[in-house]
Amino acid sequence: MKKTYCFILLLLISIFSLTSCWISPNYKDYEEIDGIYFFYDYETMKSVILPKINKSFSAWHWNNEDFDNKYEKYRNNIIKNSEDLEILNQTEFSYSVRNKKSAKELKTTEGRTITSEFFWITSKDDDSVIFFQN
Repeated sequence: MKKTYCFILLLLISIFSLTSCWISPNYKDYEEIDGIYFFYDYETMKSVILPKINKSFSAWHWNNEDFDNKYEKYRNNIIKNSEDLEILNQTEFSYSVRNKKSAKELKTTEGRTITSEFFWITSKDDDSVIFFQN
């Protein structure tokens, strides 16, 4: 009888401990160098940058799917940042993100001048995207 009680007790403790745990997503590392974020993969970049975009541009309220859709929609709306691309090509990082207010004049590939805060994403592949609100 004692063995049965011990077994049930251990089973309940096991079940309780497994169901009460929250496992956080396992994102890879990233680095911030001189205010520029560098990421090894897209998912980590998105998980870090998306809350920053939502905070800066509070009217947008993007979720993961919105971010993916906007990334595709605005893909290559600006040239790659040459300084970031140089670092990306010399390291194992795949993405860089600059988040600044436009100090110098930036123009999109469509000729729109960026005069406000922006998030300029450059990838080691063929992508570059800039998100901004003027």
